[in-house]
Amino acid sequence: MKRTNIMLSEDQHRKLKLYSKKEGRTLGGLIRDALDVVYKKKDVLEQRKQVAISAYEEGFISLGKLAEVLGLDPVSTRNYLKEHGRPIYSLDLQELKEDAENA
Repeated sequence: MKRTNIMLSEDQHRKLKLYSKKEGRTLGGLIRDALDVVYKKKDVLEQRKQVAISAYEEGFISLGKLAEVLGLDPVSTRNYLKEHGRPIYSLDLQELKEDAENA
């Protein structure tokens, strides 16, 4: 393990002390667990986002479905793709009809 120092507010420190006594754990253990929870969740969300973008680029999902997975509206999704240098695909009329029928 590596040692690092962090600054906590009085309130944060007080709450952590209470939790550590209540759970019979150290402050460091509580902080390590909290970091794992937050950053593992972010890793999973980032991975899900990348899978959805790849599926969109390969034509497996529509822009609307990509927007849903990303938690954005279609216009914001187009802007997101543009900002990240990703192509924006448009459906031809037949594909649009099929998408509407499958919805």
